[in-house]
Amino acid sequence: MKISVIGIGKVGSTISFVLAKGGLASELVLYNRTREIAHAEAIDIQQAVALTPYRLVVRDGELEDTANSDIIVIAVSAPMPKNMRNRNELCLQNTQIMQTLIPPLARYSPNAIFVNVSNPVDALTYQILQIARQQSEEINWQRVIGTGTLIDSARFRDLLSTQLGIHPADINAYILGEHGDSQFAALSSATSGGALIDANPLRQQMVEKAKQSAWTIFKAKGYTNYTVSLAMEMIVRSIVEDSRYTLPVTVLIDGYCDVFNCCLSVPCVVGRQGVHYRLETRLNEAEVSAFQNCARVVQQQIQCVNL
Repeated sequence: MKISVIGIGKVGSTISFVLAKGGLASELVLYNRTREIAHAEAIDIQQAVALTPYRLVVRDGELEDTANSDIIVIAVSAPMPKNMRNRNELCLQNTQIMQTLIPPLARYSPNAIFVNVSNPVDALTYQILQIARQQSEEINWQRVIGTGTLIDSARFRDLLSTQLGIHPADINAYILGEHGDSQFAALSSATSGGALIDANPLRQQMVEKAKQSAWTIFKAKGYTNYTVSLAMEMIVRSIVEDSRYTLPVTVLIDGYCDVFNCCLSVPCVVGRQGVHYRLETRLNEAEVSAFQNCARVVQQQIQCVNL
């Protein structure tokens, strides 16, 4: 299994380490605009692998060295302003970066699965899909995935876990839609042990707290890296091992809640071919409206860039 990580900043380097530590690749290629950084990280991670039970090769390289990758992780981004208030501020610059990087990556690895973590995740995943499938007929909507609200759902479940006294893994509650300010919790279908979780005002406050926690971290550190790296590991592991986990990730939406031609997060079954299929969660009227609002927000981002 060959995995390439594109963009070795705070997030990309942490993702690379987590994937290597988990033994998810036989070959891990790190690409960064400043190759010296990728080279140093590759040496550091390769030496760390000696303390694990796994054998893999970790190396830096140019874009052509990513050829024949099974999975390509996109973690490259324009610099994030310290006072950034919305991920959408990165949309234009990051789209321009993708227009440069994705065509050669798709040509070198026409059968790869792309997993994007760069922001704004939804609009950028849509752009990556449009660019990549111009280069390879094999790259369809199932093979371009964004980490999306998997991260937000983990934050929300952590808060619910503390309040309910139940392990987060036993709570089925999803944040859906945009990985951004318009995201919402599908509380009408949230359960634990088959019992519905009451959508009381306290739970709604938890949604907002989960949403704001990323900005609390960002204001202090200038980035978030741990939750997103473990989210990426979960997606990659499900692909590598064909685990078929149900994960709320960003994919192309084609008719769900009357939304078309837009990438948003819905529960998806993830395995060796990428997204095997989307699950259509039952939403109440307010949640359907919230999902459609997410679509309008993301479509506006896409249109602004295209214009």
